[in-house]
Amino acid sequence: MSCPECVTGTLHSGTPAGTETKIGGVDAYVVGPEDAKRVILVGADVFGWKFVNTRLLADEYAAHGFRVVVPDFFNGWQVPTWSLNAHDPSNPHKSLLRRFILAPAALLLLVPFVLRNLPSQVDTIAAVAAVLRTAHGPHTKLGFVGFCWGGRFAISQNARFDATAAAHPSLVRFPAELGGVARPFSLAVAADDADFGRAKAEETERILKGKGVEAVEVVVYEGVQHGWTTRADLADERQRKARDDAVKQVVGWFEKYLVVDAPAEAANTEPQAESAAAVVSA
Repeated sequence: MSCPECVTGTLHSGTPAGTETKIGGVDAYVVGPEDAKRVILVGADVFGWKFVNTRLLADEYAAHGFRVVVPDFFNGWQVPTWSLNAHDPSNPHKSLLRRFILAPAALLLLVPFVLRNLPSQVDTIAAVAAVLRTAHGPHTKLGFVGFCWGGRFAISQNARFDATAAAHPSLVRFPAELGGVARPFSLAVAADDADFGRAKAEETERILKGKGVEAVEVVVYEGVQHGWTTRADLADERQRKARDDAVKQVVGWFEKYLVVDAPAEAANTEPQAESAAAVVSA
């Protein structure tokens, strides 16, 4: 796991447009049309379901007609946002407090986070996904997009969904967990990400296509670091563009692969109507 980058970034400003509810007993932020048949489940990074950056990102996805759900996969626990600037490599003039207390503390917070959440994560994802499929009906198409911590599950749990996307995934058991990918999969990585960079991304594409997964997309982003899709400095033009391009990548992927089939009843209605018209004409 790219530990320093996992707790580094910029807090974004804005007011999320969605609401909070419970899905299968799990707290969740939801946004987008309630009757949508295209639903995106979001696997947040270590800052959790209440992180304003992630909620604003969910709003952007929802603007394209998706119902977007950001569950609390961490059971009320997340890394506090004060850690975002504690390990900022772009700031060479850190205070003693930041250098010797806040920065080490931010990294240490990841240890209990991993121990607390990793064992229960798959069960929670499966439960929420099942509730969403039931609630939105049999013709619903369900996607999953994960960031950092959540990115791993876009890989290992790909077969539970109609399509998944992973951005700068962490803690992936590579290449073993690629065995779980059987459906459309999109990957976004920073070229120099120490944990999952260009080389591993290219190998991922080779392995998946080699085992017959045709719908695979790998995009490598230059000049950004691990975590840029959710924690980019939007005042930095390069970071903002890379972040916006990653939004387009995810939206485009789900537009392409979360295609709702017409219900059988609807498909049969038109021929019947034509037959009736023919009888009247006769």
